[in-house]
Amino acid sequence: MRRTTGFTLIELVITLIILAIIAVLAIPKFISLRHEARSEVINQLAVAAKAANDQVYMKSKLASYSTQSVNNRPDLIDVDLDGDGVFETRLKCGFLDNTDVAGRMTYSDETLGFEYEGVDKTYFGYQSGSSSIKDSQCYFKYTQSWGTTNPSNCHNDQTASQPGYEVVTDGC
Repeated sequence: MRRTTGFTLIELVITLIILAIIAVLAIPKFISLRHEARSEVINQLAVAAKAANDQVYMKSKLASYSTQSVNNRPDLIDVDLDGDGVFETRLKCGFLDNTDVAGRMTYSDETLGFEYEGVDKTYFGYQSGSSSIKDSQCYFKYTQSWGTTNPSNCHNDQTASQPGYEVVTDGC
């Protein structure tokens, strides 16, 4: 009697078919993981900007941090956050202006960046190819507050005096 070892052709074919079915079912989930991961990075950028804004706003109210008003701009105030005598942080109506938010962000991913739009908006996100971050539809938009009074007199309960945080993740 002859003893056989190994697999028959039919066993190999059935195994390959099962592996193909599993791959077809699993690929969409792996593709959506990329979208979910990028979307979460954009959401975390928005949370980080909000946290930075809250922290700087709170620090600007403490007596231990030096502040100075900006000439002919009652809506702006400069703050020395590190105590070195240089007023490196600008607040508009008590909140970070868009350029200071961009300067405070650090990225762990080289494909992340930022772009300014006008004098009051900054887009943070992924740039796809030669298009802008805004065109990628995978970004967080920070709009600085536009209060026109001295930051200590701003009406922070009004929506216009608050900075804007908009997250778009359709293109992630």
